[in-house]
Amino acid sequence: MIRDLFPVALPEEAGMRPTLTKDIDTMVEAALARGAVANSAIAVISKGKLVYEGYAGLADREAGIPIATNSIYRAASMSKPVTAVCVMMQVEAGKLALDDEVCRYLPDLADMSVAESDGNGNLTGSHKAPRNFTVRDLLTHSSGLGSGPFFWDSCRRPDYNEDDTLETKIPDWGTSLLQFDPGSAFSYSARVGFEVLGRLVEITSGMDFQTFIEEKLCKPLGMTDTRFVPSEEQWNRLVRAYATNEEVTLKRETRLDRVIFAGGPETYFSGGGGLFTTLEDYVRFAGMLQNFGTLNGVQILKRETVEEMQKPQLPYCLPGTDATHSWGLSMRVVTADNGSQAPLRKGAFGWSGAYGTHFWCDPVNDVFAVYMSNMTTAGGSGALTARHIEKAVMDNLILEN
Repeated sequence: MIRDLFPVALPEEAGMRPTLTKDIDTMVEAALARGAVANSAIAVISKGKLVYEGYAGLADREAGIPIATNSIYRAASMSKPVTAVCVMMQVEAGKLALDDEVCRYLPDLADMSVAESDGNGNLTGSHKAPRNFTVRDLLTHSSGLGSGPFFWDSCRRPDYNEDDTLETKIPDWGTSLLQFDPGSAFSYSARVGFEVLGRLVEITSGMDFQTFIEEKLCKPLGMTDTRFVPSEEQWNRLVRAYATNEEVTLKRETRLDRVIFAGGPETYFSGGGGLFTTLEDYVRFAGMLQNFGTLNGVQILKRETVEEMQKPQLPYCLPGTDATHSWGLSMRVVTADNGSQAPLRKGAFGWSGAYGTHFWCDPVNDVFAVYMSNMTTAGGSGALTARHIEKAVMDNLILEN
């Protein structure tokens, strides 16, 4: 339980205003009432103390099953920071380097071509990339791989066979066009960039990606419900996915009831979006990042490694970023107060998932939060629910600087 990890405290005992609980509860009730979510699970830890833990709504509306402390959510793109931590483990072990060319390990991804287009977004040609993309490029979405309007159309086989693995798809990704010259811009790679990173972990560790995550990350941290392929018992605890239509009516998305991720088989461990997890498990993961690589005496990464992950990696105002936010290694980083990422403050870092999951860590103000919900109409990183939980927490933070 989360309260076994962190001592429970009133908000005012841990640097927060006493209105925190009411403000979060009001936000959740409003989201439920307007059909923005069918459920939510939230934890807020301030100064090492659990100041809010709440579960609301139904995991299965049709069956009347309420959200529980062990309900399982689709992490979607909150899988990416997990993948990045695994990559950084291999960097610490000397098996990878951030500035290694990826084609050193995956020759199919060498000498790729970059799409050229006219002002109307039409493909007009291509040119050879001036350099091969690196591990760092993939971690910062600046490789050009798996993003942009021409990627899927240019890929030889964008769909999946029933026995595809990370290994078998690499040659297909190598036939695609990059969106831009590596390192010249930021553009979010929704899946493929981090699936390639998962394959690098496999090559350098000799384990399949799911086994690596379980053995090297989940077991040490006590994350018992985080994996790519749930067991039958875990499937039964899965939060059902819903969508809101124009009449603000929640509709069950039955197409996702037993699906690993959109279009992929159970043998394909998508580090870009395929993990399932619980609120408690992700709190353990986020708590490790908040504490610079260690949780309850268990060290996953060195402090300097996590500091590198949360440090802006891209040149100032690289296309796709602005003066107030950039990207670290897999996570968005806030670089200024009161900018485009407000209400989060300078030094905060984190990311979201397509179905409404969201987390951030703020080591400067010693607070972090994890939000879980599964809605296909959530809006991903732009979800209003993500902004609302940020506001409810940050408006109640007593700033010391």
